[in-house]
Amino acid sequence: MLYLSIRTKKSPPLGLEQNNKERDSLLVKQAIAGSQKAYSELMSLYWDSIEKIFSLKLLSKEDMEDLAIATFSKAFDKLESYNNSFAFSTWIQTIANNTLIDFFRKKDQKTVSIDQETENEESKGIDVVDSSLDPEDNLIRKQKNKHIVGMVQRLKPHYRELIILRYLDEMSYAEISEKLDMPLGSVKAKLFRARDLLLQILKTNENEY
Repeated sequence: MLYLSIRTKKSPPLGLEQNNKERDSLLVKQAIAGSQKAYSELMSLYWDSIEKIFSLKLLSKEDMEDLAIATFSKAFDKLESYNNSFAFSTWIQTIANNTLIDFFRKKDQKTVSIDQETENEESKGIDVVDSSLDPEDNLIRKQKNKHIVGMVQRLKPHYRELIILRYLDEMSYAEISEKLDMPLGSVKAKLFRARDLLLQILKTNENEY
């Protein structure tokens, strides 16, 4: 095909592709070892591209976000099965496409439940370590006794609850998973997304208080 034989400006250099693959492989290893920052970076790197997959087939912004969260939830639960001989981007896009197929199969449902486990092994999760906080976590926690509560109210209820449990009640990921009866991968994916949305609100309204 023509687009395979001609390098366009949109095609990343081969060296960059290799660097991305090595970067992602390292992030996956760090995430499996318990680094929450690595999980967050993986989600930040691929959120837009995964959401775009759904935007091509769906009209509802809410459905797009739900399915993106579902994709990362499944990926995080299955992270130990990732084969680094393949690009992480290819792996997670495959999960996204399968998630979209499942969504359309459930024609009688308006939304897809992102907390339902598709396979028994997904419930095992990965034991996470909460000992290290990245700068974003520190920023949110510093706001704890200021105007954070008011800002949290601007989030959707399911995001709001996770932020409160994590940053105000200071619960670990494992404790939140147990309290909400939610797979660990779902907790992490939804919480990272909630944190990004909250940070956007904090930065937009930093002079409000």
